[in-house]
Amino acid sequence: ATNYEGGVPMLSINTNLSSLIAQRSMKQSTNKLNQAIERMTTGAKINHAKDNAANYNIATNMTTKLGALQVAEDNALQGLEMINTTSETLSLIEDKLSRMRALSVQALNGTYGEKSLSAINSEAQSLLNEITRLNDSATYNGIKLFNTGKKEVTNAGKELELNEQGFLQEVAKRNTSTMLKIADIDETEVLTKGVYSVSTVDDLLKLHKMSKAGLLESESEYVLTNNIDLKDYCKSEESNGGWTPISLSLGFLDGNGYSICNLYINRPNTNGQGFLTTSSVKEVKNLKLENIDITAGAYIGAFVGGYVGTNCGDFVNCVATGRIDGENYIGGIIGAGYYSDAKYCYADMDIIGIKNVGGIYGYVNYGTCSSNYFEGSVTGKENVGGIAGYGSSNSSKVVAVIKGNEYVGGVNGTRGTSGSYFSGRVLGDTFAGGICGMTSQFANVSDCIMEGCVSGNANIGVFCGEISTGKTITDCYYYGKLVGDLEFVGNNGDSTNCFNLIDITIPCDYTLKIGSSGDNKTSTVSCTTYIDFGQLNNVLSSGIESTDSIEKIEELIKIAELKQVELGTIQNRLTSVLDEISTQYENLVSSRSTLQDADIAEVSSEYIRQQILQQASATLLATANQSPSIALQLI
Repeated sequence: ATNYEGGVPMLSINTNLSSLIAQRSMKQSTNKLNQAIERMTTGAKINHAKDNAANYNIATNMTTKLGALQVAEDNALQGLEMINTTSETLSLIEDKLSRMRALSVQALNGTYGEKSLSAINSEAQSLLNEITRLNDSATYNGIKLFNTGKKEVTNAGKELELNEQGFLQEVAKRNTSTMLKIADIDETEVLTKGVYSVSTVDDLLKLHKMSKAGLLESESEYVLTNNIDLKDYCKSEESNGGWTPISLSLGFLDGNGYSICNLYINRPNTNGQGFLTTSSVKEVKNLKLENIDITAGAYIGAFVGGYVGTNCGDFVNCVATGRIDGENYIGGIIGAGYYSDAKYCYADMDIIGIKNVGGIYGYVNYGTCSSNYFEGSVTGKENVGGIAGYGSSNSSKVVAVIKGNEYVGGVNGTRGTSGSYFSGRVLGDTFAGGICGMTSQFANVSDCIMEGCVSGNANIGVFCGEISTGKTITDCYYYGKLVGDLEFVGNNGDSTNCFNLIDITIPCDYTLKIGSSGDNKTSTVSCTTYIDFGQLNNVLSSGIESTDSIEKIEELIKIAELKQVELGTIQNRLTSVLDEISTQYENLVSSRSTLQDADIAEVSSEYIRQQILQQASATLLATANQSPSIALQLI
């Protein structure tokens, strides 16, 4: 105890040494004890790279792959659910198609009267409506399954819409208070050239009487001050056929945004019927003819019948609603014309005729027919169109049903068009198209949009039934879902004169991610849920009792059956994928477990051992601090 080494007591040196040894031993045992606790808690023997750098890297990569496999399994399950939903919805459609086929077979028996057939057709139409609803609305997770719709494209015709006034162009109302009233003039005197206001039926009749007497100056202007109702007058003249077309001696008629309504004409054997007589007016604008009812012979139009001659009869921003029933040269606005223009006119009518029948113009020759809009229906035999039966038109819009025998077009029966839009149905026997029945040698088809459906027997095309030599169809769009496998041109299957014709149908093509790698060949399944029900709207066009209907129904059943087969193969593939992913996942988990999982028995023994060592180190440290000599003996 009294020995010195370098001036330091040996007892002090030994005491410090024993304390340091005890502290080091405690620290080591504590660290190992913590490692054992961590392994027991996590169940893994590799929790940090320092535990085993190589195996830590391998296990980490395996964990990443396991996460990717879990996502791949979820993706495959989602895809399988989508296909299952598609298949089950399609089964509902198949059931309704089968019922429709049964109704068609029943109706073909020939033992059912008109009322019974009507009931059968009513049920068939109801079934067809439900099929259409399912086809349009079936979705999974916000994704449309069958009918995804179409891309939005536009042109001058499609953009045409009625404004709040009910016209295609804005009407600036004129102040008529300072104008001389027709009611105040002497009908026996020559009317000087000027601007006059028209307020009543009597005013119109007075003008007609003065025109026949040669008392109206040409190019005078007549402006409506209010709406005029012809109902009472036409009823009083019913025995004479109703309204008699009036003449304005090549004057100008401004409707001023008002309407003339309830015009009635019933002269089945009389030609040239309409509101105005042939060559009686220079221009009509901003006028509505509402609720008209005309039954007459040939050359019939809501505004003017007859053959409108050169330099007369231009119609701008006019509107007609009602019905017309005639023979040849029948138009919603003009029956027939030569250098007579129809621009920004709108008609919502049911029009029936035989030849040269159009929603706006029956027969247009050298006149301008542009920016017009027709809704309703047009029915005829030859040269039948939504805008013009015969003649060119441009930048127009048709949302209607067009029916005829030959040369039947959604826009024009014969001749071409540019910038026009059609949405509706065209039903023709031969030479029928969604835009034109025939282009003729005078006009092409360009920049058009065809979003309707077309059906017929021969020479039926998406755009045209027939295209003349040297004429072309260029830069046009069509809704493929509604036209099925129709050729672009009915009589020219190779479509050699068709350029840049684009289907705007949004396809139901999906790529299902089923694997965990970036290789599209091994990690994806491609499928399409799209079903071409292009003839859906035409199934009952000739009644459920027709052989044509049952053929179309059977064709739709075949389409549905083929799609079910396709969906079944995809379901099998996805089920197989799920089995494969499950196998990969289990094997990878097992491999990672071999590398990473702790032996709990071994870890528990290590835990107890380190606990004892820690306690021993703690005792050593305490003893060293209290009794150095005893500590040295222990050492």
